[in-house]
Amino acid sequence: MERKALKLKDGRKGVIRSLTKADADLLYRCFRRFGKEARRNFAPHPFSRETAESLCDNLVQDHPSRRYLIIIGKPPNEKPLGYTFLYQLDQKVPSLAIGLTDDAVGQGLGRQVVEFLIDVAGKLGFAKVCLCVLMRNGRARRLYESMDFTYQRHRFWDDNGKGWSLRMAKNIGGRRGSYVWDDDAE
Repeated sequence: MERKALKLKDGRKGVIRSLTKADADLLYRCFRRFGKEARRNFAPHPFSRETAESLCDNLVQDHPSRRYLIIIGKPPNEKPLGYTFLYQLDQKVPSLAIGLTDDAVGQGLGRQVVEFLIDVAGKLGFAKVCLCVLMRNGRARRLYESMDFTYQRHRFWDDNGKGWSLRMAKNIGGRRGSYVWDDDAE
């Protein structure tokens, strides 16, 4: 199980760890704790109990994604602060996505989670990671810019109809070759 200790700005300690088959209730609690802002900016799938159960039931070693929970506390008093994943691991450049609960925003977790996902991607041999961020999500865009992500594609309407998005990428090393976006190769 992949995991890393996290430290919140307010002094609390947390952990990011791999999602397990036993985590459906905890993941659903996380979904329910996503506030208006998180739901507005992070919508990879429905935030239902059925989705939480399906995500946990379908964890397999060779699946082209890795999913993680961000929590504080110890069982049975764990409190979910977020959910994140590295996906498209069957492509040349994997993507990352992060959703934090409202009380976790501003606690320094975004940077720590991105660093964790970059580390995982690097250990898997990738040379680059990418993400999509809504243009209106200035806080996330500033974080990614401060971490040397660069814009790879100008705005486009995101698939979930949430608004105009920007694609960003970061070179991280690894052993896989560089990649040009299909729509940039013309």
